[in-house]
Amino acid sequence: MRDAEIAHLFESADEATPCDRTSQDRSATPGSTQIAVFDLDGTLLAGDSTAAWLRMLLLSSWVRCIAAAMTLPASLPLLWFPASRRIGASVLLWIATLGFDQNAIAQSIEAFAKRFERGECALRWRTDGLAAMDCHRAAGDLVLVVTAAPVWLAQRLLAFRTDIPVLGSTLARCWGGWIVKDHCHGQKKCRMLEQSGYGTAWDYAYTDSCDDAPLLAACKRAFIVNARPGVVARLEARGQSRISTLRWL
Repeated sequence: MRDAEIAHLFESADEATPCDRTSQDRSATPGSTQIAVFDLDGTLLAGDSTAAWLRMLLLSSWVRCIAAAMTLPASLPLLWFPASRRIGASVLLWIATLGFDQNAIAQSIEAFAKRFERGECALRWRTDGLAAMDCHRAAGDLVLVVTAAPVWLAQRLLAFRTDIPVLGSTLARCWGGWIVKDHCHGQKKCRMLEQSGYGTAWDYAYTDSCDDAPLLAACKRAFIVNARPGVVARLEARGQSRISTLRWL
C-alpha cells in the first residue's frame, strides 16, 4: 500500500498512523508479531449485522412480527443496559428462531449473507475499515475480529477473509428456539481473546463503542471509529486518556 493511501486511511487520527508505527516497533523487536483487534458492527460494518439478520427473520412471518412487537416494551429496556443486553437479545432471537434446528439457523445466515452481498439490506462494509485490516495484514500483524454478533453470522460475513480469526457470541438451543449463550461483549471480549490463546494485552484496537472500554484499556493504541457524541468523553472519564478518533466511510 502506498504511503499516500496509508495516510488517507488514518488522516483523522490524532497520532501517527498505526501502520507507520507497526513497522517501527517490529524493527525494534525482530520476530515479534503485533495483534490488531477489530470490532465488527459499527466499525468494519456500517450498521448492525445481528439486528439486520433478526429483522429479516422476523419479517418473514407475521406471527413472529406480532410476537416481537408485543415483547418490545420489555425487551428494549433490557437491550439498552449492558448488564441485561444478553437477556433482551435472547428474547428477540428466540422469537425469530422458534422451530429452527442448527441447520435452519445456518440456512438463514446463508440467505442473509447472500442478500447482504447483493446489497439488498441496510448494511455495508466500511471501505476504510477493510483497508485498515489489509494494512495490518501487509505489515505482518495478526488481525482478529471480536464481536458481540453471533460468531456463526460474523464468520459467514467475513468468509472472504479466511485468514482472519473471528470470535463472537455463541448461541444455544432453548425451548424450541435459540438464545445467546456466551455474549461476547465488554469485558467478555477480553476473556474470549485470552481463552482463545491471544493473550491479555494487544497492540491495536478499533471499535465504535464505549462498551469496549476494557478492550481499549488493554491495548497500546486505541481507536474509536465514527464516535458518537459523548463516547470519547465517557472513555476519558474511565481513565482512557490515549484514544485516537477515526472517521471511516
